[in-house]
Amino acid sequence: MDFEYERRINYYETDKMGIVHHSNYIRFLEEARCYMLDKMGIPYSYLEEQGIMIPVLGVNCSFKQHVTFDNIIVINPFIKEFNGVRCTIGYNVTNKSNGNTVLTGETKHCFTDTNLRPLRLHKSFPDIADKFIKEKRV
Repeated sequence: MDFEYERRINYYETDKMGIVHHSNYIRFLEEARCYMLDKMGIPYSYLEEQGIMIPVLGVNCSFKQHVTFDNIIVINPFIKEFNGVRCTIGYNVTNKSNGNTVLTGETKHCFTDTNLRPLRLHKSFPDIADKFIKEKRV
């Protein structure tokens, strides 16, 4: 399934040059990741109810073009890697008005219990693991 999350840029997210400040993209990626999990049928709230945490291990972004106030960006998150303990989510961000790539990136995560001990989803939550496997890009 392709996931497409749209977001309008707010004025307060821009810097003195009038472009989106780079730090805001981390928030945008998180919003898109939450949207993707919702569409997969495993929203963060459900995962937390099950005692599953998904801490971020790393973020990597390449900025290609800037956007400004009132632009609409389209974020396409996808499961890039998944082994049951760790997951990498890729992101393609485009400017809706012209289709130009704004950013490409990824976030790396692991699955833990509420005490931050690693979980093997295949073993502990096979139904959730199956949803990640189903959505993983080949």
